[in-house]
Amino acid sequence: MKSQVLDDFASVADWTAVTSGQARLDISRATEADGHALRLDFDFGDGGGFVVARKPIDLSLPEAYAFTFRLRGAAPPNKFEFKLVDPGGHNVWRYQQEGFDFACDWRALKIRSSQIDFAWGPAGSGPAQRIGAIEIVIAAPPGGKGSVWLADLRLEDHSIRETPLLQASSALPGHDAGCAMDGRKDSHWRPDPADAAPWLLVDFREEREFGGLAVDWASRAAPFEVQISADGNHWRSAYQAPQAQGRRSPVYLPQCTARFVRLALRSASDGIAEIEVQPYDYSRSIDAFFRHLAQESRRGLYPRYLYGEQSYWTPAGVPHGLTRAVLNEEGLLEVDEGGFSLEPFLYLDEKLLTWADAAVEQRLERDYLPVPSSVWRLHGLTLTTTAFAGGELDEAVLYVRYRLENVGGESRPVRFFAAIRPFQVTPPWQSFGKIGGTSPIRRLAYDGRTIRVDDGKTVVPLAVPTAFGAAAFDQGQVTAALLAGETPASGLVEDGFGYASGALRYDLELAPGQRRDVYLAIPFGAADAAKAERCGNADGEQLLAAHLRHWESRLDKIELRLPEAAQAAHLACKTAAAHILVNRSGPAIQPGPRRYIRSWIRDGASMAAALVRMGCAAEAADYARWYAPFIAADGNVPCCVDRNGPDWLAEFDSQGQFVHAVWDYYRFSGDRAFLRELWPAAQRALAYLEALRARRLTEDFRTEGKRACYGLLPESVSHEGYLAQPVHAYWDDFWALRGLEDAAAMAQALDQITEAARLAGLAADFRQALAESIRTTMAQRGIDFLPGSVEWADFDPAASANAISLLDRPPLPADAVARTFDRYLEHFRRRRDGGMEWTNYTPYEIRVVDALVRLGRRDDAHELLDFFLADRRPRAWNQWPEIAWRDARTPAHLGDVPHSWIGAEYVLAFRNLFVYERETEQTLVIAAGVPARWLDGGFEIAVSGMPTGYGKLSYTLRREGENRLRLRLSGDFAAPHVRMALRPPLPRPLSGVTVNGEAAEHFGRDSVALACAGAPLEVVMAF
Repeated sequence: MKSQVLDDFASVADWTAVTSGQARLDISRATEADGHALRLDFDFGDGGGFVVARKPIDLSLPEAYAFTFRLRGAAPPNKFEFKLVDPGGHNVWRYQQEGFDFACDWRALKIRSSQIDFAWGPAGSGPAQRIGAIEIVIAAPPGGKGSVWLADLRLEDHSIRETPLLQASSALPGHDAGCAMDGRKDSHWRPDPADAAPWLLVDFREEREFGGLAVDWASRAAPFEVQISADGNHWRSAYQAPQAQGRRSPVYLPQCTARFVRLALRSASDGIAEIEVQPYDYSRSIDAFFRHLAQESRRGLYPRYLYGEQSYWTPAGVPHGLTRAVLNEEGLLEVDEGGFSLEPFLYLDEKLLTWADAAVEQRLERDYLPVPSSVWRLHGLTLTTTAFAGGELDEAVLYVRYRLENVGGESRPVRFFAAIRPFQVTPPWQSFGKIGGTSPIRRLAYDGRTIRVDDGKTVVPLAVPTAFGAAAFDQGQVTAALLAGETPASGLVEDGFGYASGALRYDLELAPGQRRDVYLAIPFGAADAAKAERCGNADGEQLLAAHLRHWESRLDKIELRLPEAAQAAHLACKTAAAHILVNRSGPAIQPGPRRYIRSWIRDGASMAAALVRMGCAAEAADYARWYAPFIAADGNVPCCVDRNGPDWLAEFDSQGQFVHAVWDYYRFSGDRAFLRELWPAAQRALAYLEALRARRLTEDFRTEGKRACYGLLPESVSHEGYLAQPVHAYWDDFWALRGLEDAAAMAQALDQITEAARLAGLAADFRQALAESIRTTMAQRGIDFLPGSVEWADFDPAASANAISLLDRPPLPADAVARTFDRYLEHFRRRRDGGMEWTNYTPYEIRVVDALVRLGRRDDAHELLDFFLADRRPRAWNQWPEIAWRDARTPAHLGDVPHSWIGAEYVLAFRNLFVYERETEQTLVIAAGVPARWLDGGFEIAVSGMPTGYGKLSYTLRREGENRLRLRLSGDFAAPHVRMALRPPLPRPLSGVTVNGEAAEHFGRDSVALACAGAPLEVVMAF
């Protein structure tokens, strides 16, 4: 073993401090009796966060290694992390220990490579090989302050250099045991044919860590068992392969440390050509194991993510379901949350064809309905995989249609396979609980009509297949048979390892231009024989047609007539609304189909607002009713609710969001019974909101050091960027102000006049405190843009945009607002145009589009809108992930896709191009985001039946000649008169306006104010 000194701390000049929030870290050199040490003095103050000591270093790591150092401390038991950062600073690996005991006495620590896991970055997974920095991290809780000393930092090389010794139970002359590890595939260990249970033993001559074996057989595999021992006397079974077949057997040995390894064969054998001992990372996880198998196999035999490439997915389900399937770009279909997948293969001209052999594209039915397809084009054929669902709640059923079409000029015999595979659609770097990566299958059984998967799910072919076969993992998986154009021989398999697979086979003859469909049904939920029987008798084409009609009826409630240049934007809006519905679990609105199958009130309030504006108000009401019972007795609104119940993480935007969700539905529906029903829950939330604010209304917060926090809500972590360090986030305060103003309006609507006045006073006081805090923070921190929080004074335009959209009169300095969005746009353009290095961004920025429209920056808004439309992933599925990486194939965490909260922000931004409400002025702003180019060539845009907070609005708008616009407007309004502010695209200031033929005397340079009782108005604007 070699040991390399990395730092003796004779100097600590190359160590730098990085801290979060209010935390402080001082780095110095300490002199000890036996040398020098790195001293870290930290203080988290009253908050949390982290402190980091960072040392740049250029270091190549061996296959197996350990970092060693001595440590002592006088500090609370915070989290301790040892991190490795790659030279580019993008990928991080770490060792971490919660509640680390910083004992006063020196002790030696050894952190082995097997204890250092990939943490995050575009690499997605894999071991560290070359690093550019080492980081020592202390992270709260509990926080506090203390000192830590670290000495004698070294790297030990644990790579094995001793030549292993091999023994065997028997061997033929010239084929001794050593032939199995001589690096030559043409020399084999061959046991005596009379040896009925031969064995081969490997002695590493010292204990070593390793992750598995790859056994290449001389001819074919024999059933075997892998046994390991530390001393050669006491053995334990580490792996069994009773059904082993094929020429190569990969062996999964996670967290394995041993000196001796013995392969005990359970029958006579022709022997072993070569045994490869795999590194620890080979079996660091079951996902890592399959990743290694994929990378040594032909591309296309495994899902794309196992080759280290991102693949995007989209949901397939019903608008009133409890779960949903997801389909990825290449046609892999995960049938339920965290379940197995179906994958298509073709066998043509004696070759197995996969997604990697095809030109792959995606599409939606009608270009906007949430019925997705993956399309392969290859060898004169088209294979289209389409996923959809029928039924509702417990009766919902997933269907998949595989459509094969011969687009060539000759008849083609085609063998189609639909494989059942132990893989999910979402990759390991998206893992959460049981979501992401592999999905075990222990049993597959086919009775001639239905395939049962682990006795928990069923797959029902709507037409009888040519054949079905299944294979255990040790039999080579189903792909071993598919490569020969066959299915495995057995229709029943049980796999102790847990990764069985199977395939349905269809032999088809396709004439030129002919197409054939293969339908499969997979009932959602647990296996049910009666449901499976009903599915098997269904007509796939009729079901699909009914499903499409249902979605059209849900999504086409608002009619828009727009030019071709605007069609993509319009269709994306309708798809985004559909994805909100598909991602729901009953009444619970969820932002994602897989990683984010939880209901955050933050996300839900925005998604409910989007549904209301798309004519799906009932779903918003259902959501508020469902969420209300989870509010605590004291009014604390949980930030999130899932199947395990409420999450009480301190996210203080929740109260305002719940109140807003209730009021927003009422504004659009006028449902007083609903308002009365939810008013008690809203009152509890308001009481908690007042109690929170009271903590910052004490005299202590009038002092200079704390003045910026006076009258705000306390620190919280409602912004993910503040998880490490709770801060006074203005995002929370914007929502709180919105909630207070909505609550005052609620009380007024319920004829509680005294309470309405009290709440209005609270809102006004809070508005003033918020404005003063923002000005104070800007002055104290010397910034000229809107800060995201008091503590960090961070630049966060997406959060600032929320204030513009939420509040009719946001308490923000106008000049700071302008500089904030000027600065954002400058950064955005540099990123878009290649003027800066960047790795990823979040499409939450879509909300800036709406802010710019409200600020009168129409052209800037459309510049952003065009970018986001072009950056849908994939474009044809009309969706965005939470995190968009510059390289779309980067194997890194992307949140979920489609992220329905981001989709909701898009719906709100797109809808508000045509109309938005200024509630405090009881005004509808018309056409503020309609661009001039949509009116080119005399095109008349039309809006019909658009829901607003005052009723349904309809209008048409067209340009007449070079200097006139004509707008016809009508509505179905509840109020006698609704104020209107017309802000259409004008190249020059207005010079004259007529309303129903009468000259209007009062109008502005670029807007017209009028009132509408619902009867048609015709407004002609000259400029």
